[in-house]
Formats: sequence, structure tokens, C-alpha cells
Amino acid sequence: MIFLKEYKIKMDDVERIFVNQGPGKFSSLRISISIAKAISLAKNITLTGFNSKFVENGDYEKLLESNKKKDLVINDLIKPLYSS
Repeated sequence: MIFLKEYKIKMDDVERIFVNQGPGKFSSLRISISIAKAISLAKNITLTGFNSKFVENGDYEKLLESNKKKDLVINDLIKPLYSS
């Protein structure tokens, strides 16, 4: 919520939530995916999962472009990919 306040965005303005599916540590992925799913369900916002391998050096433009093409993102089932 700090992010939203900092950029003066209201929850009603959010149209989509992107959540990293991994690979990553078990607890981190479970918590972030659970929170994203809860907000998505409570506010009826589309939830989109992505693989962190598609975001290199913090370049989220590729993710946003892929969302438009619907080739690197998953909208139906958000399934974590755990690393060891």
C-alpha cells in the first residue's frame, strides 16, 4: 500500500496485478502469490503470473509487451516454481 500512496494510485484504479511465479524461495513465493490472489479476489482484479526469467535487469517493459501479446504470462492458474 505504500507504493500506491507514494504514486497516488487508488485500489479502484488498478486493473491488473502481476505476480512473480518464480523461480524463487518457497516462503517468498507462497506469501507473495497468496497476497496477490487475495487482493485479486477481493477487488475483482485480473491476476497475471509471470516467470522471473522474463524480467532481466529490472526491465519490466518486456513483461508489459508480453502481456499485450499474451505469450509469456498466465492468467488462469498461478503456480509457483520453487528453486532449491
